[in-house]
Amino acid sequence: MQIEEQTGDPTKPPFPGPAGLATAFIKRIPLPVLLCTAVFAVFFPVLGNDFVNWDDAQYVLSNPALRGSWLDALVFSPGYYHPLTTLTYKLEFVLFGLNPAPYHFTSLALHLAACVSAFYLLTALGARRNAAFLGALLFGIHPVHVEPVAWVSGRKELLWGIFSAWTLISYLGFVDTKLKRYFFYSLAFFLLAVLSKPFAIVLPFVLLLADYYRGRAFTFRLLLEKSPYLAIAAPLLTLSTAPSGFLLANGERTISFLNAVAFIGQNAVFYAGKFLLPVGLSALYPSLVLSMNPVIHFLLLLSGILAAFLLAKAQRPGAAGPGAVKKIFFGLGFSLITVFPALIVSPPADRYFYLPALGLCFLYVVFVSRLHGALSGDRPAGPASFYGRLLILAVTVHFLVLGLASARRVPVWRNSLTMWNDVLRKYPKEHVAYYGRGNTYAAAGDYDAAIRDLTRCLELDPRYWKAFNNRGRIFTEKKEFDRAIADYTAAITANPGEASLLLNRGNVYFTKGDMARAIADYDRALAIAPGFIPALENKKRASGTGR
Repeated sequence: MQIEEQTGDPTKPPFPGPAGLATAFIKRIPLPVLLCTAVFAVFFPVLGNDFVNWDDAQYVLSNPALRGSWLDALVFSPGYYHPLTTLTYKLEFVLFGLNPAPYHFTSLALHLAACVSAFYLLTALGARRNAAFLGALLFGIHPVHVEPVAWVSGRKELLWGIFSAWTLISYLGFVDTKLKRYFFYSLAFFLLAVLSKPFAIVLPFVLLLADYYRGRAFTFRLLLEKSPYLAIAAPLLTLSTAPSGFLLANGERTISFLNAVAFIGQNAVFYAGKFLLPVGLSALYPSLVLSMNPVIHFLLLLSGILAAFLLAKAQRPGAAGPGAVKKIFFGLGFSLITVFPALIVSPPADRYFYLPALGLCFLYVVFVSRLHGALSGDRPAGPASFYGRLLILAVTVHFLVLGLASARRVPVWRNSLTMWNDVLRKYPKEHVAYYGRGNTYAAAGDYDAAIRDLTRCLELDPRYWKAFNNRGRIFTEKKEFDRAIADYTAAITANPGEASLLLNRGNVYFTKGDMARAIADYDRALAIAPGFIPALENKKRASGTGR
């Protein structure tokens, strides 16, 4: 048998084949572009989502600042003062009205920008580019981040996340180069972060953590260096307001200091758990029952942080770069500092862990990088190389699972009905979810379904006055005036200081022709809110002096 000899130039490498060409092509794509492509593939269905009746009315649909001047959008923000976020809504409203697609497009674009920012922050913290890509991809496709991306009202989290990342990147540039321009860049980004969401006031503490991470000596001068950040934050913080009874409150029930500490610890453990095992995600979580277990969790968490700090102090001086313990302390500290405002002002919600998740993504990169180095070694073949490739396979499968979980969660936010149905599948005794779904049915004209859900809401929480009020409106539409009056009366009993409830009941009396009772309700409403124009106008009509 004659053996054919290979022909051609032996100095040229063999043709790599389709798989080799694909690999070579992917390697030529810049990592930030590859990152954005992967994240977009997971999240692009958000472009088909609608608004939902969960804060979207407050921030967009019924926000008077959007219908006023640009100055109105700059000055007036619902809830906390976040003018930059409101200005983005204003721009979209001017250009596109209330078409939801552009609002979702902006949110997706901001999420992609946040992922790229995460990539550059991880590289600034010392991660290799491939490792930084891994951490940024974890940040980008994690299911806990679906809420702020797929929900129009989650815009604040995206904006303050981006500007916070660049605040730290610029500050690290200042620390490493001593060039003052980076310090001023950091101040500018900090201002934008605070204007996006006042939670950003904690960033000076993150900068102190970065000083520790870079090995800077803790001195009074180091503290004084942060004073410009405080000077920026202080006046803006005074413009921010929190709803009454919101601070350190479990739902609508004010809690003691000890329970507040337990509440903070419980929420911290909750967020860490949702990041490590993102199952049972929901737009709304029931108020967690406080017990001694959260206190124990909090103390354990605090003990772990203290242990990491002591180990970091015991680290040999002069070691090249931050050690593993210092990295662990930085990652945990970053997450706890940035999530701390949410821990003290609100029950847990996925959106609040948007930026804080970056600290755990950093730890993921540290862990996987060290494990891969330990398993692979320097040998290109053999058992060590096999285990290194096995780790790569495990990480790939992990990311595919996370991406699929996020892709499945995006449609949950398609509209109000899909969102509330998802909550009730997981928490069938959550009264607020029945209230929200009842309002959704009412808006669609399905009054029977709306009454059924609002009634169920009141069975679970008999003092939830908003459900009485909205069911009263439905009874008014159905011309069942006596039932409407009964519901408004129950709402007034539960919340006697709300002038709009008296207006609503007065309007029903007016419709029935009972002018004496209508005027009495209008007078009570005006006693609470003297400038309440609808009550003034309706009182004139009831008195026969109106037009």
